[in-house]
Amino acid sequence: MQVEFESHSHDAAAIQDAGSSSQTWRTNLLLIFCGILIGLPGVVPAMILGYRWIALLIGIVFYSVLFQYAKRLLRPEEETSVPASGVIRFRLQPNYLEHEFLWNRGRTAWSHIQEAVVHDDFLHIRVDPATSFMIPRRAFGTIDEMQAFAATAQAHIAAARETTPPAIGLYDDDFFAAWTKEAGLTVEYQNTRADWAYALEKGGAGAHWQSWQNRVARNAFYLVLCAAMIFMASKVQHVGLAAAVLVASAAFWYVGSITLLLLARERRRQSGVPEQWLTNRTLFISPVGVISLTSFAIYCSDWHYYEEVADDNGFVYFIADKVVSVLAPKRAFPSIGQAEHFAQEAAQWHAKALMPLEEPPEAASAAAAVSPSDKEKLDQSPQT
Repeated sequence: MQVEFESHSHDAAAIQDAGSSSQTWRTNLLLIFCGILIGLPGVVPAMILGYRWIALLIGIVFYSVLFQYAKRLLRPEEETSVPASGVIRFRLQPNYLEHEFLWNRGRTAWSHIQEAVVHDDFLHIRVDPATSFMIPRRAFGTIDEMQAFAATAQAHIAAARETTPPAIGLYDDDFFAAWTKEAGLTVEYQNTRADWAYALEKGGAGAHWQSWQNRVARNAFYLVLCAAMIFMASKVQHVGLAAAVLVASAAFWYVGSITLLLLARERRRQSGVPEQWLTNRTLFISPVGVISLTSFAIYCSDWHYYEEVADDNGFVYFIADKVVSVLAPKRAFPSIGQAEHFAQEAAQWHAKALMPLEEPPEAASAAAAVSPSDKEKLDQSPQT
């Protein structure tokens, strides 16, 4: 059973509407409330020591920044608009769901698909809490066809839960031949919850990786400096110096406490990492693109699918739609040199794939062979 349809730029809004927007709203309100509480300790020492004008200045600066941050958090989300992906195809095979669209194709075993739910305007196939496929109603001739398609998918899911899932062969046909026709590099690895929590929090933005313990220790040291500055301000008799020390103490407090709050949020993210993201994975890259292979899924992507290939001293990031799509830890490589080579090759192949097509050498040679006089004649307008 197969369905095929032309994607629209607004299709992603359906998935967003089916998500947990209320959960995001509560989380944002909690962050704002914590920000209000964090602001008080930066002001109180100056008030106690009698420097009310310093306390007022610190409070105005901090809460002005917090107000702008709160406005950004609470701003209603605009309708999701993503570039259309051309023709999208889904095939229901006995052992797996096959999906194919612009720059991507893959197979996912039914044993690792959570559910297939029919909504008013689309069929929602949920792989895990963070991965979904949406098939709009317009892809089917009638609502009965959509329900029949969903019933078949649900039957495959139910059957897969009662049997041992068969391995999905990569080389059983030419479905993935375009990605395997050229030699490339391979790494096998397994992510941890801490890996994904770090990537989801930082977003592969280029910040150098540090262990969670080191970051906690560094920001706790800022709080120690804050306490030392407050003690110094209580002993200094010079008004200007005391004011400067109080401002410095507030700065150390805000940097340390806010960063620790973000670290706590990162720690909390670990519980939301799907179990499927923690399985053993083989990553194959070549000039054509990327293959991500597990025991239950195969995903192939052209380099055009990724916006960026970035790396720091901890991971190699493959970023698509501003989200880390593939996260390869450098500890999985035999040496740091091999990890750096893998990252450099990935970045070069990605950059080369995004370059505009050059003029074929034959065409360039033919153009160069035209004499100046002939070229001048060709450029002249025809006479009437």
